[in-house]
Amino acid sequence: MTPRRPLLIRLDPCYADRGRKNPDMGTTRKHAVIDPATGKIDRGIFSDRAIYDEEMEKIFGRAWLMIGHESLVPGPDDYFHTYMGEDPVILTRDGQGRLHALLNMCRHRGNRVVRCDDGNAKRFMCAYHGWTYRNDGSLEHVPGKSEAYYDALDFASLGLIEAHVETYAGLIFATWAKDAPGLEAYLGDARWYLDTVFNRRDGGMQALGPTKWLEPANWKTMVDNCSDNYHVPTSHLSSAAVQSRFLGRPRLSHDDQFRSPNKHVFVNGHAITFRDADDNQPRYMHGVSTETMRLFEDYHRATTPEVERRLGTLRARRVQLGNHSIFPNGILGFRLALPRGPLKTEFWHFVLLERDAPEELKRVIRIGSQANNGAAGMFEQDDVDNWRQVTEASTSRFARRHKQDLSMGVGHAGPHPDYPGLVSERYISENNQRLFYMRWEQFMNADSWAGIPLDPIRARFDGTATMRG
Repeated sequence: MTPRRPLLIRLDPCYADRGRKNPDMGTTRKHAVIDPATGKIDRGIFSDRAIYDEEMEKIFGRAWLMIGHESLVPGPDDYFHTYMGEDPVILTRDGQGRLHALLNMCRHRGNRVVRCDDGNAKRFMCAYHGWTYRNDGSLEHVPGKSEAYYDALDFASLGLIEAHVETYAGLIFATWAKDAPGLEAYLGDARWYLDTVFNRRDGGMQALGPTKWLEPANWKTMVDNCSDNYHVPTSHLSSAAVQSRFLGRPRLSHDDQFRSPNKHVFVNGHAITFRDADDNQPRYMHGVSTETMRLFEDYHRATTPEVERRLGTLRARRVQLGNHSIFPNGILGFRLALPRGPLKTEFWHFVLLERDAPEELKRVIRIGSQANNGAAGMFEQDDVDNWRQVTEASTSRFARRHKQDLSMGVGHAGPHPDYPGLVSERYISENNQRLFYMRWEQFMNADSWAGIPLDPIRARFDGTATMRG
């Protein structure tokens, strides 16, 4: 049989390789790290300090970043300490219930004004000189305002630096960029898929955590891995064997992966995998076993009518979100890869639970999540070793002469009649990985948000669920 020729497609603006010229300036792009035709990628982006510093400005200084969940600051004057890239940020809910994301940096000399992970406070005081701020960021008190400063301080201009905040289904995002598009446009059609986990129930979700740890790996390796199901039968062989023996889960082989009807799709900068579930089975998640399956099946049957009202029939009964990432550093649900230098990442692991789920089901999911993807999780340990080695390989001057190969499935992706985004022909593909690095290029080569393309929202959002829940 004559081998099938690769399908050549015309990519949407968000995904298209824009050549070696900057379309806005007509000058050579600074960053051209991946060849979309061959999948060859420059290893230097995982270890180069100058590139990392530029990422902090052009990616983490521009993108919408997931920083928290509304359940972490449920009441007036609650706060939660988080990060936007390397920058420490205080997520607050002021006395009127409004959310704020405030740079944790006193405007006087730069000391942090919050030193703990969370709490409840109307004011934050810098322990260096006593400058005090309200929890909406405004400067309230300076010792010696008259005696030392001669009443010359402009209080209105000296509040804590504030990021723009928007929410999606309880998840809180923030951006420093004043010219950024709205969060709804940033998520785009990816929300069509994300709703099937984050926006199913009227009661919303609650976040537990985070568990935090450091990994000797570049932050991009773990985002890239979110669409890599090719590694599962190899890297997770021992972990899967344990689960098969003690939890009754079937063994997973390469053949199973290659024949899987699951989908691999890239949407508006975000990487998605999902299952087209035509068997009325509950979504697989950590915690499922032969002993607990009845809990999940009963819950699935009891909640399906509500989910169908909120999401429509197709998404409620057929679409089950799998591994995914939200650009730039949101991983597998509400988990964050926080950069700490080109060779180090601080990982935050939250467990998200549907607020109205039975307590026994919540307990099972919480334990299962920690046992698989927590700091000591069986799968997490396998993954960290992979990410560490990918990062280490990029530090060798000799190894950097030889590029990574992300050629799997080149030319075999395109639009789908039922599903938004660029859908790969097969579940096992590296299309999402290639497009992630092309998206990285777009951010790194743009002078502002005006040079970063976004695809228009085309998906049909059936049901009553909205951006706010």
